[in-house]
Amino acid sequence: MTPDAQRLKHVRSVAANDRDLDKLSQAKFAKMLGVNPSTISHIEAGTTRIQIELANIIEEKTGFCRAWLVTGDGPQKIGDRPYPNTKGQNADTFIGGQKRQFCFTYVKKVKPLLSAGSGELVYEEDAEDIYSFRYDWLDRKGPIPFMRLAQISGDSMHPTLKDGDFVLFDISRCDPLDGKIMVVGIDNLLYIKRVRVSPDGIFLVSDNREVYEPWRVTVDTAKFLGLVIWHCGDV
Repeated sequence: MTPDAQRLKHVRSVAANDRDLDKLSQAKFAKMLGVNPSTISHIEAGTTRIQIELANIIEEKTGFCRAWLVTGDGPQKIGDRPYPNTKGQNADTFIGGQKRQFCFTYVKKVKPLLSAGSGELVYEEDAEDIYSFRYDWLDRKGPIPFMRLAQISGDSMHPTLKDGDFVLFDISRCDPLDGKIMVVGIDNLLYIKRVRVSPDGIFLVSDNREVYEPWRVTVDTAKFLGLVIWHCGDV
């Protein structure tokens, strides 16, 4: 059973208990959410994943957090312990002679490839590939459980992004956005490219245009995995 299927079945079970029912069928659960029953059956069968649109509906109807539904990270339900207390750590610092406490949280770094079976992001396994950020700073960038890190390889995005730079991207924003830099999966490999959407189609464009030609793709051949929202690198 896939992680998405496990989470959705758990939500359905809790929804039944909340209504004093022995069980809640997929069809009745779908009716409660106002979605097609096939949406529920496909996810619980492991053939599709929970998309952000469905996660928003489930959060509104049941109180289960959309971030947990999509990624498995963070608190399960609204009102549970806040995310930095579950996956973060506190640090003290002194500013102007006064003690202040900051809370830090972690972001996972992904490998430059996708799972061959499911097409999902593959994460680095070593502890040094989990990076710490100030919680308040990261929270201003977007929903923390949807944040991931990737590392640039090559010169195709030069001069905007250099070989070895790190990018922070938001996996909840996965529709092709014209003019934006996005993380894209093609044939189980990750690419970081600028997206151009036009009447002629969708193109992945390198900022190093003198060397690399635009690459035409479709939503069937390319999987848009997240919007790049920040980068850093050596000077």
